[in-house]
Amino acid sequence: MSAHTRSSKKALTLCLFQSLAGVIFGWSNSEGSGLFNMDAYQRRFGSCDAAGVCSLSTTRQSAITGLLSVGAVIGAVGSGSVADRFGLRLTCLTFIFIYLIGAAIETSSVNTYGQICVARLLTGLGVGATSGLVPVFQAEASPPRFRGLVTGSFQLCVTMGIWGVSMTNFWRIPVGLQMVWAALLFVGFVLSPESPRFLAKRERWAECRRSLANLRGLPVDHADIDVEMDEVRAAAAKDKERGQASYAECFSPKDRILWRTMIGVLVQIGQQVTGINFFFSYGVQFAQTAGLSNTYIFQIILASVNVAMSFPGILAVDRSGRRPVLLVGAALMFTGQIVVGAVSKAYPNNAIAGDVLIAFTCLFIASFASSWGPVAWVVCGETFPIRLSNLCVTLGTGANWLFNLIIAFAAPQIQARIGTGITFVWAGCLALSFAFAFFCIPETKGMSIEEVDAMYLSGYPAWRSSAFKKAQEEAAIKSHEKHYSRSMHREGPDSEGKSSQQTSARTSAEVDAANVV
Repeated sequence: MSAHTRSSKKALTLCLFQSLAGVIFGWSNSEGSGLFNMDAYQRRFGSCDAAGVCSLSTTRQSAITGLLSVGAVIGAVGSGSVADRFGLRLTCLTFIFIYLIGAAIETSSVNTYGQICVARLLTGLGVGATSGLVPVFQAEASPPRFRGLVTGSFQLCVTMGIWGVSMTNFWRIPVGLQMVWAALLFVGFVLSPESPRFLAKRERWAECRRSLANLRGLPVDHADIDVEMDEVRAAAAKDKERGQASYAECFSPKDRILWRTMIGVLVQIGQQVTGINFFFSYGVQFAQTAGLSNTYIFQIILASVNVAMSFPGILAVDRSGRRPVLLVGAALMFTGQIVVGAVSKAYPNNAIAGDVLIAFTCLFIASFASSWGPVAWVVCGETFPIRLSNLCVTLGTGANWLFNLIIAFAAPQIQARIGTGITFVWAGCLALSFAFAFFCIPETKGMSIEEVDAMYLSGYPAWRSSAFKKAQEEAAIKSHEKHYSRSMHREGPDSEGKSSQQTSARTSAEVDAANVV
């Protein structure tokens, strides 16, 4: 088996297990929409009048929905500093365990509303932390040529969670099944090694080499591992000079960190203000307002398109690049929202207009699922230097959950006033997102995390960033030729042999230590 094949197998294993964090993200975020309309759920956790008619008040619905987002914001932001101290693997295992506790409390609840609230807060902590840390781990641990595929698969799993919960809306079934996905995710992290970059920050070089070799599916003494270890070692040395990372540093203009934090935060906000969660949380109400008769089928169609079109997105991100996918996706989503709003306003309760509305809503969903859905996680996961990635990415994820919460409360109020005209609000946000992607998000296809860091430091404008890697390769070749020529003339022919011996001695020591179990 070739080195590339073994490396591919490891990357796909990461995609299969760790992206299950996306399933619990989509599952937990969407389960309430079905449960709130169930008679059994209303009887258990709502209030009944004298005639025996039970209902779940909007206040309780908002609390149950909102507590998940509140917990997620806390988990996303707070987990960054924890992971920076104890490592990504251990931190993820801890928060997954917290999620399992919350899911168990929710599943075992009988008729106590307060029990549901506690459960949702705990599951929110777990969802928020894993949604922030898993893309960081994947961006660090996966090979550069597969990073977009692996990180983008997180959003694919989010869509599968949304689709799955819509198919199993029968009281305890969706509530109990979330424990299954969390348990599988827990097992995946138990079997995964620690992030090599975290081990490098702790100067545990033998473990770092062994972890990297494990992730790549290569022997610890393989030449590719030597090359990547040199990159990791150089980046760790720079980070050590700068001292302990803190959240305050995420807002420092030095090394363009503030600019990069802005990109990570805004790309996550941009994902939310497309209006995607509005259609999945309030799609039934929107369809009723637009005059569609079979609202349940409308929701099933949207959820199915969301899953199906996620596959092209995670493939395109490493083939076409980040920028083209984001720009084309924003343009198509804008078109879909404008047409849906115009048709629903001009021809309400018209059968043909209803078909057009469904078609262009599907265009919007398909465009999101294949662009901003997966790529926002990819961009956020790879934008920051290793030293600050845990902190900065969790800030971005916290912003995602914060706007999720804001939209959940604000969108119904806006729709109550302007009806289907709310699509024009999303269209305006998409126009801003297009401009943001064009002027601010650089192309990072095929780059290592260290190369991405160098590109930001170079000051290349985003719209010219695709030329950076080629320029770097040409400069490296020229520098190597110049250095080699000078060393041969000044130090004599034996200097290359001495330098090679020193490097071999250091590598051999690491390999020997890595082989010790």
